[in-house]
Amino acid sequence: MRQSISHLLLITCAIILFSCKTQFVQKSYEVDNISVSEEVGSMDSTIVALYSPYKNILEKDMNRVLAIADNELVKDKPESLLTNFLGDLLLEQGANIAKQQDLNLVPDVSFFNYGGIRSSLPKGEITVGNIFELMPFENEMVMLQLNGAQMQAFLDYIAAHGGGSVGGVNMLINDDKATDVKIGEQTLDYNKNYWLVTNDYVAAGGDGLEMLEENQKYINSGYKIRDAIIVYLEELNNKNEHVSPTLDGRIRYE
Repeated sequence: MRQSISHLLLITCAIILFSCKTQFVQKSYEVDNISVSEEVGSMDSTIVALYSPYKNILEKDMNRVLAIADNELVKDKPESLLTNFLGDLLLEQGANIAKQQDLNLVPDVSFFNYGGIRSSLPKGEITVGNIFELMPFENEMVMLQLNGAQMQAFLDYIAAHGGGSVGGVNMLINDDKATDVKIGEQTLDYNKNYWLVTNDYVAAGGDGLEMLEENQKYINSGYKIRDAIIVYLEELNNKNEHVSPTLDGRIRYE
């Protein structure tokens, strides 16, 4: 430790000498060892002893298997196995959270912002760590009520960006617009209100979705999106079911 500090001082002195405009010739030098209190080493050992059990618990939980996937899930546009999986998952979990919190609503549409999906999911075992890599942000689940025109503007945004991760929607992309839109089994009705479940980031206008700030109602569940994914996978595994989404043409080019 002391030898390392002495070397560091030598390197620092050399940098200072060579960086000066005036050149000096060094005739001699002296090196002093700086004593480091033994208490510092003792403190480091104490800190390590304190956090080690929690580190071990965290690492163990990150390696915990949540579910099994039949195929690798990679995001793509206009739709993909991963974007469809997340869209359907969020729609279902949004309905569950709304029921648990007595919100008196059922989401009609779900949306994951494409840039917020940070990795793929592997074929085979999906762990807690995989979900943290997929969704590293602390985003919370929110419910937005949109009228028909606002929903159309939102879906036009998705069309203009070549597709994305949605649930509850079937639509065509035509000239960067969403056409032949169906929500559930019904054609989009401009005289009707719809509930969108998404995250608080895009609800606040993130990723260029400023139109979502002009909503009819806003409800923040306080429930983390990442937790919703983990719970969904755990429940799937408890039913001995695998992660096996399909491509269903929910977003396609005309």
